[in-house]
Amino acid sequence: MKRPGVLRFTLRRHQAVLGSLALLVLCLLLQMTTLSAPSRSAVPNRLDALLYDWRFQLLPPERALQLPIVIVDLDEFTQQREGRWPWNRAKVAELLEALRSKGAALIGLDMVFSEPGLNPVESVLDAPELSEAARAELEGIAERHDGDATLARALSNDIVLGYFLHAEGVSSGELPLPFLELGRAHAPLSLPDMPDYTSNLSILTGWAPSAGFITAIPDVDGIVRRAPLVMRQGDGVYASLTLEMARLLLGAPWVRLSLAPSAGQSLVTGVHIGKQLWVPLDTDGNMLVPYRGASRSFSYLSATRVLRADAPAPALAALDGAVVLVGTSALGLADLRTIPLQTAYPGVEVHANVLDTLLQAALGHDVFYHRPDWEPAATLSMLFISGLALTLLLAGRSPAAMLGISATWLAMTIGINFAFWHYGHIALPLAMQTLLVLLLAGFNIAMGYLRSNRQKREIQGMFGQYVPPDHVERMLAHPELASWQGEQKDMTVLFADIRNFTALSESLSPVELKHLLNRYLTAMTAIIFEARGTIDKYVGDMVMAFWNAPLDDPDHAAHAVSAALAMQARMQTLMREFEAEGLPVFAIGIGISTGMMNVGDMGSDYRRAYTVLGDCVNLGARLEGITGYYQTPILVSHATRDQAQGFTYRPVDLIRVKGRQEPVQTSEPVCASHETDPMTREHIVQFEAALMHYRAREFDHARIMLLDLQSLDPARRSLYTLYLERMSVLNPNALPAHWAGVFDHETKQ
Repeated sequence: MKRPGVLRFTLRRHQAVLGSLALLVLCLLLQMTTLSAPSRSAVPNRLDALLYDWRFQLLPPERALQLPIVIVDLDEFTQQREGRWPWNRAKVAELLEALRSKGAALIGLDMVFSEPGLNPVESVLDAPELSEAARAELEGIAERHDGDATLARALSNDIVLGYFLHAEGVSSGELPLPFLELGRAHAPLSLPDMPDYTSNLSILTGWAPSAGFITAIPDVDGIVRRAPLVMRQGDGVYASLTLEMARLLLGAPWVRLSLAPSAGQSLVTGVHIGKQLWVPLDTDGNMLVPYRGASRSFSYLSATRVLRADAPAPALAALDGAVVLVGTSALGLADLRTIPLQTAYPGVEVHANVLDTLLQAALGHDVFYHRPDWEPAATLSMLFISGLALTLLLAGRSPAAMLGISATWLAMTIGINFAFWHYGHIALPLAMQTLLVLLLAGFNIAMGYLRSNRQKREIQGMFGQYVPPDHVERMLAHPELASWQGEQKDMTVLFADIRNFTALSESLSPVELKHLLNRYLTAMTAIIFEARGTIDKYVGDMVMAFWNAPLDDPDHAAHAVSAALAMQARMQTLMREFEAEGLPVFAIGIGISTGMMNVGDMGSDYRRAYTVLGDCVNLGARLEGITGYYQTPILVSHATRDQAQGFTYRPVDLIRVKGRQEPVQTSEPVCASHETDPMTREHIVQFEAALMHYRAREFDHARIMLLDLQSLDPARRSLYTLYLERMSVLNPNALPAHWAGVFDHETKQ
């Protein structure tokens, strides 16, 4: 018998393990909820965002090259000299011509011209005191002072216009053509739909060869960590300003989405820029922005300096062959963002970082930071491994040891995450990993100081792994009902075993075999528990259970037969699941015996178990072993059949098993009596009659009836064939006088 101190330690350790596993399951469910519905899981996402920023600040991305990207800034100084924005469109055209004259290779406009500009001539034409001659003269020069027309004429292949896609309920301007038209036959895309837009005047859109959206979508905390490269508006998919500029710079003739089918829709995984570059994206079409640094990481040049050509010569010379983004850093123009590195970051520089990343990648540099499509599965796997490892490592240890193990594990987890970030540019979530370690550490340390009711905990430890939860609850409420003491009583035992398990195990790897057995044993155990049975043991693929202990059960035989039928029914569903998953399918045999058995806590001082022993227990094992011989899913003894009323049985054979002299009439429970259909009942009656003829040595009559049953009841053809084969080698006239049709099974099967 275990010493009380050892028993209490074991119980406390089991409790700690169970609690830790519950926390692990909770974290896994929370992580899966975060993946499926981020909007409903703000806390994990917020923590991940904070850790993302912290990781970004500690290990900022590194750029291999400084590409010639220049930001022409409509800053405060420009507005003081040139006037507040918006300018007359003619001045914008003048700025574009100035940039073009300085050798700018490509110009992107981080601005939208959605409203018509003011034509001063047309405003004068409205004056009623004008003479007809003056009016005619002004009408003749009005077109020359039309700023919109002037700007339109300044647009060419080296200019990319910007526009907004949004969901604010108002649309204005004219959108360019999308790069992808979505027809009815196209599967729904994972891209969010932006129903409205603010685009440029139709005259500008018509003249501009290229355009891209400049929409920025911050995360829920207002920080811009991702930039959309593609968006859906209505039936079209549009490219961002930076994606369109990259396409032009790379000389790519087209842009195409990379899609993966999933649950009736197409998930966006990336975008191809011609054959030159593939860009990884999340399912919303976003790219993680690897910021070069804080603001002013790119070359800036005031727009007024370009207009008046009074910038230092090196600054103007830098425009030659450069990619130019025209935007603003002025506070009053509200284009300042918050990024992981700082607040009040110019929105135009976000575009510069994205464009720089695309061009660096096109040159062959590994600059993309992304969450790969395997990230959700990897995150769940890492959570499971961490939780399981900590559950086993922390349980039963001292608080100091728990603290040291948890701190080491947390440091290792963070180190691995940072290694993925720094060396693989992979942004794996870290919040739930950190939360799991902290929760398990806190829980196990707290458990180390808790004391609980020893008597009830001992009962739970004794029987919790053997019996259903409701049994345990009854024993906790009435401890006098449970006892370790050995006793002899009428009980029913059940054995269930996988047929041809050796061949099955050889076809699977150890890990696959473990998972398959776990699923099978879990399903069978649940049914046994539902039928008020007690699990005795698992021996490989074999399940042994018994009824009528530790709590009395007057209907133990009926409960065992009911469990066996339910187990075979559950096997059919389980095998369909296995077949659909490409796993091997198999059958099980179940043997049930009822009679007097010894039950109690048996074993040595080192290992004990609550189990049953006796001749009837051995009979149950033998019956299970010969189910394969009769190709029958369940075999029960005559005593079980007598006690388990309410079922329809098919007689199988009168047998003598190895180690037992008395013959046993075996039967197969078919179903509950009220579920038996007339045809099945008729087949059973005919088979019982055939057995009577067989045991009376009237083989000719028995043979006729069995041949008839072979065609009427093909599901049991093998059983009928077995008797036909026996009679083919037996001479009824040569049988001894005491022959009663008993078949001897000489092996244990």
